[in-house]
Amino acid sequence: MAKKFTAVLAAGLLLTLSACAAEPADMPQDETHKIASEGSPTPTPEVQDLSTAEVAATAGAVIAAKLGFPNSAKIQGEDLAALAEKPTDTLKDIVVLPGNCAAPVDDLNWSPVQLGTEAARTDFTNESQNITGSIEVAKLENDKDRQALQEHFANVSTILADCQSVKINGLDYSETLKFSDPKVESADSALYYTRNGKYPQDSLVLITAAGDYAGMVSFVSSKPLDDKTFNQVATSILDTAMTQVQ
Repeated sequence: MAKKFTAVLAAGLLLTLSACAAEPADMPQDETHKIASEGSPTPTPEVQDLSTAEVAATAGAVIAAKLGFPNSAKIQGEDLAALAEKPTDTLKDIVVLPGNCAAPVDDLNWSPVQLGTEAARTDFTNESQNITGSIEVAKLENDKDRQALQEHFANVSTILADCQSVKINGLDYSETLKFSDPKVESADSALYYTRNGKYPQDSLVLITAAGDYAGMVSFVSSKPLDDKTFNQVATSILDTAMTQVQ
């Protein structure tokens, strides 16, 4: 069993900023990638029992294993249901500067599993436990789901245009988020950012839609991820997953 990845923190899709005020001495821990980082992967069901979203997420995880992320865990049951609920009050007791960036930054708590009723997610880590990632796939059940996806794309565009450097101030807590475009042309939405809190971290989030499904690959690391080679790894995982839904 792999050693526990103790440095993993909040991924790009889940900021949980309100935790900063409650525990000013530490960054919030990343519950979204906790299962994979601790090992104990969930056995994969028989293929005929998998939904389209599960088939896609499984395909992405298989490619992730080939690209250096062999430890994986399928998120399901109560864990998946919990991720389907968007966190609330993430900006409680938090001041975001510039103020107009508060809503777009809060929207980073959005992810595809919050859409519809058919969703799947698998988390994975590399052998050295320095990088943790995930693949999410969810069905766009209706126009409301499609609108939510487009609104998230718009918020990412706002961040890249107007919020490239954001200061977050909580009770006895402060950090700076710096956002940039990783230039991944094949993704509908691509965001790279760094956090300089007590535990500095880099995050990469790619999202794309294909047919009636949306998919997301996210990575978080205590080391920089801003290079073309890593972008290709993330793109390969996402593209492989989404070919399963077309």
